[in-house]
Amino acid sequence: MKVEKVWPYVIPFPLDDEKRKLIWGILQSRVGMSILMKLRLDDRTYQQNLIRETPYSNKSIIEYLKRMVSADMLEEGMAQAKTEKRKVWIKWYKPTRLGRWFILFLKPPKEIPSDLAKKTIEELFLVYSSSIVEVCEKYGINLDSFHRILNEQYLKKTSKRTQKEN
Repeated sequence: MKVEKVWPYVIPFPLDDEKRKLIWGILQSRVGMSILMKLRLDDRTYQQNLIRETPYSNKSIIEYLKRMVSADMLEEGMAQAKTEKRKVWIKWYKPTRLGRWFILFLKPPKEIPSDLAKKTIEELFLVYSSSIVEVCEKYGINLDSFHRILNEQYLKKTSKRTQKEN
């Protein structure tokens, strides 16, 4: 059986129907996609910067940010900033683990720093492996089959790499 090359990235979706619908709506929207591409991965992004850097109305951007918070893709908060005249409160957003996964999924692999890619792959493997354990327990599946598959795939890759080097 020939295996087609695929993007080696799978994103877990929330089990909650409403959150899944929100995420699908965000991903199908130009506004939502634009915002996701502008968000900083491991730091705060300020609402005013998103409004300034995207070509959509303030109302649309704020609506999509609210949807992303409701879908648990972003956390939000307020920070105090000084202007020349006074102190003001500004709203910020930071990706949750789920939000970061979606942002990384949308970025070309070459734009993702290797340390962040490694961290993300480990997080995803942890999430999936715990889900596999749950499914195995629920349906009486022996975990050894998953160990065998992982070992076989690892051996195939290392064998091919060794052959190429020789």
